[in-house]
Amino acid sequence: MRSLCGRMIYKNSYFKKELRQAYMGNKISTNRKIGSALFLGLVSFALYFVFQTLQKSVLSDVVPEIMQASYFSTVYLYIHIAVVFNIIYFIVYYDYLFFSEIRKNSWYLLIQMGYQPVIMFFSKFFALMYSVLLIYSVGFVVTIILTFFLKYTFIVSYLPTLYLVGLGDLLLITIISMTFSLYAKTVINGRYWTFFSAVLIFVLKITLGEYAVISNRVLMQNFFTLFNLKLSLYWLFGVGIMIVCCLICLVQSKNLAKYYNLPSDAAITPANMILVEIDSKTGKHKLLGSKIKEGWRSRIVDTVTTLFLIVFICAALAFNLFVILINASTPGQEVTIRGVIPFVFSTSTMEPEIMINDLAYFQKVDVQYPIEKGQIILFEQNNVLYVERVIKTGNQLTVDIDNYPPMSQIGAMKKTVTRPEVHGIYRGRNRWLGALILFANTIVGRLLFLLVPAVLLFYQGKIYKFFKKDNQ
Repeated sequence: MRSLCGRMIYKNSYFKKELRQAYMGNKISTNRKIGSALFLGLVSFALYFVFQTLQKSVLSDVVPEIMQASYFSTVYLYIHIAVVFNIIYFIVYYDYLFFSEIRKNSWYLLIQMGYQPVIMFFSKFFALMYSVLLIYSVGFVVTIILTFFLKYTFIVSYLPTLYLVGLGDLLLITIISMTFSLYAKTVINGRYWTFFSAVLIFVLKITLGEYAVISNRVLMQNFFTLFNLKLSLYWLFGVGIMIVCCLICLVQSKNLAKYYNLPSDAAITPANMILVEIDSKTGKHKLLGSKIKEGWRSRIVDTVTTLFLIVFICAALAFNLFVILINASTPGQEVTIRGVIPFVFSTSTMEPEIMINDLAYFQKVDVQYPIEKGQIILFEQNNVLYVERVIKTGNQLTVDIDNYPPMSQIGAMKKTVTRPEVHGIYRGRNRWLGALILFANTIVGRLLFLLVPAVLLFYQGKIYKFFKKDNQ
């Protein structure tokens, strides 16, 4: 009778137990979930405004879908931020959310008592998806409400499609991460596999042409476009992966739970006792708990983590210094790095050769350096720097811009330049670095590039311990 009561209590409360574990701190807290959803909506909205400050950059050409003045851009940003948030959530709380509990023998006794692993698996999966779905849905609505205040044209037709896109990604990441957790022997390895799950989905979406579909605002107004196999096979592959992962989870979770998993810590065995595993096929003996390889994984993780932090901090500080030097440049005192003058181009006068906000590189030259017709030069007149193309050579150079604004007089910007006024000759450009410098000059950019390295510098010890403690 007592056993039956215990069984009924567990069966009735299993979903609630998993629901508690599906959120931080093992507590059912709807308020915290709603708070997380509000946070996601606000972050998406704020990030949208940050991107608006980068309108005149390479981003407008590469990812126009997030630069438009529309609901599509804000919601498109949100569904990707929601995926990133859940990946971080899964990685940090991996030990609570996935199947590492099986290796801790939490299911062993229950399976021996006759509980169905199928029911236990789906209870865990649906409990996790309930929390993910609640946060995602509320955040989606919050993003739409915030965008309403911008008074953009409200087009409802692409909202259900975008909602399904984000939901599908979350569902796929969840089931793949659950599957990998059955094979990851340590928490740290499980976290790596969770991250790789997201990378796998990202690669699939690019390879199968899904991004070309979901970034098209016109196509996304038709809900059934997502399932058009002529445009993309992503959803076909996605459903197939989910079915396969579910089957693997059902079989593997049952197989793992049937056996008692012995902890790797050899201290649980009596003194002077050695555990040996015998291979049933070869008959070879394998020493368990051997200290020969003890700690090598930990050392690798420690080294990689330390190197990553060092490289990131140094790169961020170097980039900050680079931005400061460029901003401090004045005519006659330009920053020169190994004979190259970096120059952030702030007009559209040389398009398409040099686009606005590109970082252009000019080779520093003296008066003896030969300059040919057609070359673009950096020169100074009246304490102002100009960039124009040479249209006539000689003792003095005649220069003009490539792109005149509409309704302007062609040739109005033509100038005569003496050789001492020439500072450099154009050698190339970097559009992405130009956009990064533009971002670094915003308030958010300054905080990110200055504050984040400082935080990492002061808290690198705690970060180091975080990765080290679960590497077991």
